[in-house]
Amino acid sequence: MKLPVIGITTSYDTEEKNYFLKSSYAESITRAGGLPFLIPADEAIGREAEYAQALSGILFAGGGDIHPKYFDEEPLEGFGMGNILPQRDSFEIRLYKEAEKRRMPMLGICRGIQLIAVAAGGSIYQDIDTGAKRVQRIRHMQKAPDWCETHTVSILPDTRLAGIYGVEQIMTNSFHHQSVKNVPGGYRVSALSRDGIIEAIESVYLPFCIGVQWHPERTGDEKTLGLFRDFVNHALQYRTE
Repeated sequence: MKLPVIGITTSYDTEEKNYFLKSSYAESITRAGGLPFLIPADEAIGREAEYAQALSGILFAGGGDIHPKYFDEEPLEGFGMGNILPQRDSFEIRLYKEAEKRRMPMLGICRGIQLIAVAAGGSIYQDIDTGAKRVQRIRHMQKAPDWCETHTVSILPDTRLAGIYGVEQIMTNSFHHQSVKNVPGGYRVSALSRDGIIEAIESVYLPFCIGVQWHPERTGDEKTLGLFRDFVNHALQYRTE
């Protein structure tokens, strides 16, 4: 049986001319039974259909901020905007749409959940500290090691995510200042933090499309590996259908 090939999006250092991605993404796909394939952020522009045709699933990885023009906003003052790589935004949005047409399994992590939301017609907070109304302010940019889980996330019942984790609440790590604001049509919220920030969304019409705001690839335990296994299993089914 051939291993399902999972495309993983990368970022790009415009000064050093390097593509880069934390190894934990590929390691998690490998451990889950998939074959990771790294997609160059800018050289792939215009070849979205070819990549979608060749792959069995797509993992939208973490990275810099998404350009506000893609969700019809001007860049706002009052916070430090992260690095923007417009060619990555453009490519990943079009790659999502190609994968959506094919009903291909997709998983988004951190920036990836935001990319899925924007590509599907939703929007994100440019900065949750200045834009999201929160009574209790949870720290979402932790100062602990990346494998350390620092705050709780409640998983909503009767969601695919609830079926994967099998519990109502988990601890997660957290490294973000943006988050999903308006959930796109065809999606539902599947997890929330205690201060109301959307921590996961999932498609209600695609066989498998989940975005999570935390970094399950960095914890490397059996609990979070279940998410990758479910993703890879759906990719295997997709390729053999």
